[in-house]
Amino acid sequence: MIVNWVINTSPLILLGKADLLKVISPLASCWIIPNSVIREVSIKSAVEPWLAQLAKTSQVLCQTAPMIDPIVANWNLGPGESEVITLVLQRASHGVVLDDLQARKCAQILNLPLIGSLDLVVKAKKAGLLDTVKPAFEKLIASGLYVGQSSFDGGWRTRHLISTPYVGRNEKLIKASG
Repeated sequence: MIVNWVINTSPLILLGKADLLKVISPLASCWIIPNSVIREVSIKSAVEPWLAQLAKTSQVLCQTAPMIDPIVANWNLGPGESEVITLVLQRASHGVVLDDLQARKCAQILNLPLIGSLDLVVKAKKAGLLDTVKPAFEKLIASGLYVGQSSFDGGWRTRHLISTPYVGRNEKLIKASG
């Protein structure tokens, strides 16, 4: 079981905006935030309050990968995704927290332990940190998380007992039902 996670920019922002960082904090003994992620988050908002929430019950470390792994560099990901994946490649006991589809594909091909924002909410529910996932999912979606229809068609909804989704106008993105 992974107890240390390296988190990327979008999950940090989404979970922060949804006020869920203090809820997921106990899911890791250590959260690593790459310095490139700190820089990316700082462009949009103050990162310190979010790091403080994440540090409620866990250690939070800010780290830098001295050099992006050449295999990761070939994927042409953003600086945050590249540094997250590189740091996990250097640490066998860590996993990646990614929402970006291309970065997730890279992590899967590299056989890295992988989780996303929605998965963290489900883990929090299973750990008894949340009574139900639906309000947390709604907060994430209201904060800007987009979930592709294929994610739900692929069985994610069934595996995690999510109610029937509302399909948006363009039918490519869904929102949790009310």
